[in-house]
Amino acid sequence: MSAGDTGAPKARGFLAEKDQFQRREAAQEAMYIRQQEMEKIERLRRKMKESQKHMDELDKHLEEYAKSQGGEQN
Repeated sequence: MSAGDTGAPKARGFLAEKDQFQRREAAQEAMYIRQQEMEKIERLRRKMKESQKHMDELDKHLEEYAKSQGGEQN
């Protein structure tokens, strides 16, 4: 039986440590990637809010301009 087969004895010594190291390293990499993705998402959210605020300001200016030109009767 090879390592990992059902009923195979657990690896001991260097192989067992290597497997634990690989699992730990993979978990750390996954956590790092997730953290990077969360930071990207947060930056995108901030940028979206800034863009929305800018769009709202432009809409306000357009409304003021239209009113001053007599385009709307309010």
